[in-house]
Amino acid sequence: MGLKLRPKKGFTLIELLVVIAIIALLLAILMPSLKKAKQIARDVVCRSNLKQWSLIWKMQTDDNNSRFTTLTDFKMHRGHWISELREEWPTEGGILTCPNAAKYKDFGHNAPHGSYTTAYEMSKDEKTGIQEIGSYGFNCWGYYGGGLGNTANFWNTINVRGASEVPMFLDSLYRGGFPGYSGPDRMDMSSVESEDNDWTEPGATYCGIRQFAMPRHGSGAKAGINVLFYDLSSRHVMIKELWSLKWHKNFDTNEWKNRRDSIWPGTWMDKYSEDF
Repeated sequence: MGLKLRPKKGFTLIELLVVIAIIALLLAILMPSLKKAKQIARDVVCRSNLKQWSLIWKMQTDDNNSRFTTLTDFKMHRGHWISELREEWPTEGGILTCPNAAKYKDFGHNAPHGSYTTAYEMSKDEKTGIQEIGSYGFNCWGYYGGGLGNTANFWNTINVRGASEVPMFLDSLYRGGFPGYSGPDRMDMSSVESEDNDWTEPGATYCGIRQFAMPRHGSGAKAGINVLFYDLSSRHVMIKELWSLKWHKNFDTNEWKNRRDSIWPGTWMDKYSEDF
């Protein structure tokens, strides 16, 4: 007499639905954590890029009596810093782009700027034909010799007082700028913009503080960018905190307190923190 095998019992429909519900719940719990972990990883890569740039700027200034490059190319004065670096260091590749803004998008503007999620396009090198994309920019008050007026504002050298509050190289939607309360690169934000249009309002200026003041890293009230300072340290800087940094020799780091309505027009800037 053979053994009688019992039929295998499968999952019931209710059991399958319960399992699916549990998996969905676990995914709902884990997804924000995974997203946050991914963002943290990108922030780490960005800081690593800035660390590499700190070494490049240190070597470049060490070879030049502690001075930054002399501003001679007035056709591309905001991006002149790349011209000399191309000759000694490889400028193509990931080191020029933040992982949160690694791809170039053509917005149809006469100056190929980026946004807080996209890179800008550098001018082509006439000698080598190299044309990089980038999402970092230079504080152009660091050039040696000036040449664009306001020569007293230029730092000229990497050895400055209060170096930990003087921005050198930072997340940017353009090559570089001369932020100031006077001159072409103004400290004012646009009243018609918001995060929704990704800082690409047609016809709006893309230079000055506006090219740096964006929520590329972090979120909510503390959103901002990563900044490499003259002491070669780097840290996260909140959007409104940028107005308190020492951009040039004569920059008033407290002037923002008297100009809130003009520099931060509209209600869309209100959510960003002034707690710095």
